[in-house]
Amino acid sequence: MAKRKKGSKVQKRKGATARGKARRVAKAVKRTVAKAKPKSAPVKKAARKVKQPVAPVVETVAAEMIEQPAPRVITVTEVEETVVRPGLG
Repeated sequence: MAKRKKGSKVQKRKGATARGKARRVAKAVKRTVAKAKPKSAPVKKAARKVKQPVAPVVETVAAEMIEQPAPRVITVTEVEETVVRPGLG
């Protein structure tokens, strides 16, 4: 029978023959990867419609009254009235 070889004097680590573990990713790197998502484009808001100022309605009425109370006597009466109403709409 062959003699058995002596093992090295260095203490063997447990699981040295097992497959190596994957390299751990640092927490800071994980955070940056999480933030790498593209941000959604801002939605354009519709501009509010500005109401046009409505001009007030101005109504003017003029009236002339011609009277002849007696022969050769003529009376002319002129009346003018202006009404301002707020604009419609």
